[in-house]
Amino acid sequence: TADDQTSYGFQVQPVYSIPTDRGFNFIARGIIPIVGAREGAGLPNLGTEPIGGSGLTWGLSDIMFQGFFVPKSDSGIKFGFGPQMSLRTRSDRVVGGPGWGGGLAAVVFGFSGQLSYGGILGHHWGQDSFSLSTIQPIIFYSTNLLGGVYIGYSNSITYDWSASGSDAWQVPVGLTAGKTFILDSGYMVDVNLGGYHVATAPQGGADQQFKFGISLF
Repeated sequence: TADDQTSYGFQVQPVYSIPTDRGFNFIARGIIPIVGAREGAGLPNLGTEPIGGSGLTWGLSDIMFQGFFVPKSDSGIKFGFGPQMSLRTRSDRVVGGPGWGGGLAAVVFGFSGQLSYGGILGHHWGQDSFSLSTIQPIIFYSTNLLGGVYIGYSNSITYDWSASGSDAWQVPVGLTAGKTFILDSGYMVDVNLGGYHVATAPQGGADQQFKFGISLF
């Protein structure tokens, strides 16, 4: 939300692990973003018609692919690194996004008792002087509340190298809570909710964020 207007962003993120007979596995990850906003909410022209008279317009933004080479290790800390690339798949008149571009990314995760921690670090170059660094810290503490609810932080801190001053940073501050359900089929479903105040944001950017996620393993 920004200036009392609400915008929406949905991301479909398929992840697939490819084992190898060498000293690493390859993790492929896609990020498919769908955005929606009311006129004047920071995404004014998404190139589609309002849905059901709600005043919301929707569009596909630029798709990104990431590939992580993860060394095989018996250590409790896992890490990986590799390339990322973006495709200019945005709908007509969708504003923002890297367009055609590429960059590098790294990931690390570890566990210690009831604490799990990690993060994703990356930098991406794209069209129209797009140059963005992203830090996504992930820290969760598992509790005994309601059979194993976890509480922590999971969000993206970004720095836009093409901007200046406070407009370059976006720093959300808040918490996420969730729970993982183990199904009889052998799959797991994770559900989480998060609320964040954006302490520093670009001009016209969101000042509050509400996050909701579902993951299937």
